[in-house]
Amino acid sequence: MRRLLLLTMVLILPLGLLAHTQGGKISKRKVASVFSSFKNSKGVESLSLGRLGTSLLKGAAKLADDGDGDTRQALTAMKGLTGISILSYEEAEKPLQQKINNRLQSILSDAELLMEAKDEGETVKIYGSVNEKTGKLSDVAFFAPSDCAFIFLSGSFDIEDLTKVLDKQ
Repeated sequence: MRRLLLLTMVLILPLGLLAHTQGGKISKRKVASVFSSFKNSKGVESLSLGRLGTSLLKGAAKLADDGDGDTRQALTAMKGLTGISILSYEEAEKPLQQKINNRLQSILSDAELLMEAKDEGETVKIYGSVNEKTGKLSDVAFFAPSDCAFIFLSGSFDIEDLTKVLDKQ
């Protein structure tokens, strides 16, 4: 799964430079509603970091910088990150998994699908908003319904900075 996510990120970011905004933005309020509705359900694990949590995370990464420039470049790419939300519901019962998938699909139905990747029966869909004028990618969602996983990165990211980081991978 990690390999698939890394592959999709390497492929999606350069494509974002060429993308035309066709869909709407992902509603942060609706994403938060899904997390609130299901975070205490049996078999559901969630993690949400707001501005303070992501600032602390970026600060820890700065402290861990070994001076080779890779960490500094990654931090530059992620400077616009304002929140991270992760929902894993693989251990939930099938009806609950389907209910969560339906809610997430409903939220993402109006968002711009940047990429869909399939590997060994697993599908990962990446949604976000691309502003062609500023070269920014904002509010990115990774949705893997078959793996019962959802990751939402809120904020605004410079596509050129992200591409530089991924080119080194």
